[in-house]
Amino acid sequence: MRLPTVILSRIAPLAILIPLAACSTTGAPSMMPTMPTFAPVRPPVNAALAQPCIAAASSKYFMGESNIKAVDAEPMGGGLNQVRLKVDIRDAMCTVTDKGKVRSVVDTMPKSADQLAAEEAAARKAAGEPAPVKKSKKSS
Repeated sequence: MRLPTVILSRIAPLAILIPLAACSTTGAPSMMPTMPTFAPVRPPVNAALAQPCIAAASSKYFMGESNIKAVDAEPMGGGLNQVRLKVDIRDAMCTVTDKGKVRSVVDTMPKSADQLAAEEAAARKAAGEPAPVKKSKKSS
């Protein structure tokens, strides 16, 4: 005796989906071993070194100080320190004295053409120069 094809056409998709549903994740812990991730523990950067660097980077990159974060500081010797900064999506290195005088702020990542154009436009705006007029192409 054969089963009607209507019943088989309704049962077949369920027979395929039941094993897939059993394999889905339910939020229970996995038996697969996971690799631990380690982040280096860094002490917070001294505010007397970080704040002057953040202010200098803010004026150099024409960004608010809230977009700049001091990541790490290392003494170089002779009263100088290097402070690594995270400036939006870029990295920078600031050289500062023990007394808080900034010697330099240097990019450690190359800039894209868009970043260069944006910085030039911001510098012109800060200097009060008018923005260059773009020439439009005429269609013939």
